[in-house]
This record gives sequence, C-alpha cells and structure tokens, in this order.
Amino acid sequence: MFGAHSEKVNGFVFFQNVQSTKCRQAGERYMNKKPAKPIPESHYERFKYRLEEISGEWAERNITIFLIDIATGYRIQDIINLTISDIQTALQNGHFEIQEKKQYNAWKTHIRKNPKSSKKMPEKRKHDIVPQLENILKKYIKNKKKSEYAFPSQKGFGSKYISEKAYSDILKKVADDKEINLKNITGHSLRKTYARRLFEETNNLEYVRIALGHLSVEVTKRYLGLDDDVKESAAKIAGRKL
Repeated sequence: MFGAHSEKVNGFVFFQNVQSTKCRQAGERYMNKKPAKPIPESHYERFKYRLEEISGEWAERNITIFLIDIATGYRIQDIINLTISDIQTALQNGHFEIQEKKQYNAWKTHIRKNPKSSKKMPEKRKHDIVPQLENILKKYIKNKKKSEYAFPSQKGFGSKYISEKAYSDILKKVADDKEINLKNITGHSLRKTYARRLFEETNNLEYVRIALGHLSVEVTKRYLGLDDDVKESAAKIAGRKL
C-alpha cells in the first residue's frame, strides 16, 4: 500500500520537474529570441529581387505577400488567409479593412477573464490601396476563383493557405543568402520596414503610432528600436573621442 503511494508521489514529483524544466527552457528561448529587424533601404531592392529568384514557381505568391505587407504594414498573420474574394472587395472599396488578430485575440482574452467588461471589440484596421499596389493585385487575382485562398500553401492542393512560419522561413532563406547577409529577418520584418519608412519620412512618432494602431507613443518608440539606435550612435561618438 505504502509502496504504491510512494510510486505515485515520485511520479508526480517527476512530472512536476519535467514541466518545470520545459517552462524554464521555453522562457530561455523567449529571452534569447531577438526581435525582427526591418530590411535596410540599402538592401531592399536586392532583397526583393532575390525573393523572386529563389521562389521558383511560387514567386508570384511570395512577392505579392511581400508587397502587400510593405505597402500596408499589416502583420503576416492578417494577410496570408485572404481569399481572392477578399482582395476583390478591397479593390472595389479602394482599401483593405482587416480585423487584426493580435488585438482581437487580446480583446477575447480580456472578455473571458472579465465577463462583465464593457470593453468594445477593436475596430478593423483600414488601409488605402495605392495605385501601384492596385495594379499588382488586379494582375494577381485575374482568372482566379473567388473561393480560392489567395496565397495557398505548397501542401494541401489549395485547401490551405501558407503558414506564417513557412513564409518567415522563406524570408530568412533570402536574408541568409551570401549576397544579402541580413540578420533577424522574419515575416514581421515587413511591418517593421513599413514603420521605419514612415518614421524616416515624417520623423513623427504620433503619425507612425496611428498608422500602426499602437496604444501609445512609447510602444511605437520601442517598436522602432529608437533607443537601440541612440545607444549605437553614442558608442560610435564615444569611440571617435578615444
């Protein structure tokens, strides 16, 4: 009797230790994970052309996702599941209007934890379609069925759309190319490139905050990595004075 009880206790302790180790390892992976960086302007054109070159028969899909994201600043997860019908509607309206998953999921979590909360569902993020992007999209959807996923996975025969990880892996492959050689490039780098371009053009954090839908300028400042830029600049200035 006591032996069986002892085995259960030991088994429980072992389970707890395993779970604790997994949590610690997950935490370490998170802490060691470096944030995505924007694509530098000095590399932008070559990066875009290299993406086309390595994509083979999927070049049109991959470059269209790339250009939508660069032009609108949506997160990859909000683009990849669009259907041809969604793009047709956006073209007719002259803008995309997408419920961003990050904000929506945060709202759902809040409501679940606070059932009596009167917090409203976040509004869809709207972004105009510029003429250059309009031409690209019209060409891309031509002769495609409304029900099709616009950006199908290479697996699933059109029944699935490309995953966020799969697209990030494609961009990383481009970044790792010896002719490009960029670090910390992921699917989120496209939104970061959009944000960085807006800031460099306007030098206005509030403008960028509104465009990205951030809650505060401080969030936008951290997102752009401006503090890191100051530290890097300070190190260079100090180094010149040695």
